[in-house]
Amino acid sequence: MNGRILVAAALVAASVGGCVSHQVRDRSDFLAEGVRTYTGESRERVVEAARTVLQVSDPTDFEFRDTLTGFTGLRRYVIYAVLAASNGREKWEFQTEPDGKAVKAAITVSEAGVATGGYSTTPYEGQMASVPLYRLFWDRVDYMLGKRPDWVSCEQADAALKAAGTGSLALGGLCGPTSDGRNAPPPEPLPQLPRSGKIARSGR
Repeated sequence: MNGRILVAAALVAASVGGCVSHQVRDRSDFLAEGVRTYTGESRERVVEAARTVLQVSDPTDFEFRDTLTGFTGLRRYVIYAVLAASNGREKWEFQTEPDGKAVKAAITVSEAGVATGGYSTTPYEGQMASVPLYRLFWDRVDYMLGKRPDWVSCEQADAALKAAGTGSLALGGLCGPTSDGRNAPPPEPLPQLPRSGKIARSGR
C-alpha cells in the first residue's frame, strides 16, 4: 500500500509525538540495546541478516544505501486520518566492525517528517528509541543467523507488550500500521556457515 493507511486521528498524534516508557535514554542504554556481538560470523552475513529483517517488514517502501561497514535503510510512510496526516521517513543506520573473531553490530533508528492538521503544519524529528523495537530487531537478526529457532512475529511481540502493560506503538517501524510486511511469513534463515575443523597430521 506504499505506506498509506487510513487511521484514527489519535494514531497520528501518537505516532509523531507519543512517548513510550521503555526507551533508550543514554549511552549505557544504547550499548545494551543497540549493539550486539556475533561470534564466528562474517560481516557480510550479519549485514545481510539485518537488511533482510527490514526488507521483510515493508518490502515496497524500504530503500537501502550501502556503506563500507553496513547500510542505511530509509522507509517513507504516509498516515492519513480524518482531520490530520503525517508524512515522514524512518532512517535505520546499521554499522559493523570486527571484534577479534567476532563481528560487533550496531543499529540506530530515527525519523523525521511533517504532521498536518486543520490549518497547521508541524515538522518533527527525533530518535525512535523504543527498547521493544530494538529487541525485536535483534531477535529477528538472531533468527536469520540461526542463533534462535523462531521468528518473532508482530502478533507475538505485541502480545508480550500487552502482557507487560506497554502499548503496541513501541513496535512502530517493524510492526506499525504502515509496515506492509507486519503479517508476512518468516523468511528463510541464511545458510549456516560450514564448520571449520583442524586436519590432523601425522609425523615422525
